[in-house]
Amino acid sequence: MKAIGVAALALVLGACLGGGAKPSFYALSSASDSTSAPLAAKPELGLAVGPIEFPRYLDRPELVTRDGANQLVVADAHRWGGSLRNEILRVVSDDLGRLLGTSRVVMYPTEPRFKADYRVLFDIAEFERSAGGDVVLRVRWTIASMPGGAALVVEESRIAQPVASSSWNDVVAAESAALASLTQQIAARIAALP
Repeated sequence: MKAIGVAALALVLGACLGGGAKPSFYALSSASDSTSAPLAAKPELGLAVGPIEFPRYLDRPELVTRDGANQLVVADAHRWGGSLRNEILRVVSDDLGRLLGTSRVVMYPTEPRFKADYRVLFDIAEFERSAGGDVVLRVRWTIASMPGGAALVVEESRIAQPVASSSWNDVVAAESAALASLTQQIAARIAALP
């Protein structure tokens, strides 16, 4: 009886400590390896990207989607490989550098060690798959002069990116594509600045 009790306890502890499915981890991908031509060739342009603000419900390791207008679904088994904040900054920094033909790009909180011309700031209101199936990115972004910090451009973008399937890989790929569209808009505005 004692041996059966010990075996049962071991099974219960095993189920509690590691019997669940292991989580899958995801990272956003940059479009910096794209074969499309840059919008500009500005090797002396210096950019600081960030800071970025977004809703607290997105500031978590798990991926989040919407199930209706007001209900969120937190995917416990599907997580970001790192901080979502840093992932967004990394992707936008890489893509802005490629699109504007400069390697002089630094992401917040690192301060530039070169002459920076502009800082790009973000206030993300939405960045998740909606109940309708598209990934929705809604963001107010600012291009500010440096070092003064005066806002030169303030715009709001809403991007609805179709998702190829309901798989989490395709959701994250659509989020990456939505960020690429946003970065194209920002790069075009920076390229047009004097």
